[in-house]
Amino acid sequence: MTHLRVKELAQEQGLNILTLSQKARLAYGTVQGLWHDKAEQYNRRTLDRVAVTLGVRVPDLFGGEPEEDRGPNIPLP
Repeated sequence: MTHLRVKELAQEQGLNILTLSQKARLAYGTVQGLWHDKAEQYNRRTLDRVAVTLGVRVPDLFGGEPEEDRGPNIPLP
């Protein structure tokens, strides 16, 4: 399953939720959601700010393998 690595990457640099949110100029609640991998959708600008702050590329914020689609197998027209 794909997951966010924000907590892992930030802790490697000695950052916590508060310091990351301040450096990235994002709301504490936004960073907290990313930190605990609770968000279902991600704002591109938010991911850009976090990546720049951590000195990584946006794809580096993600780890794991995507899940196979388990939805109904409906053919496209």
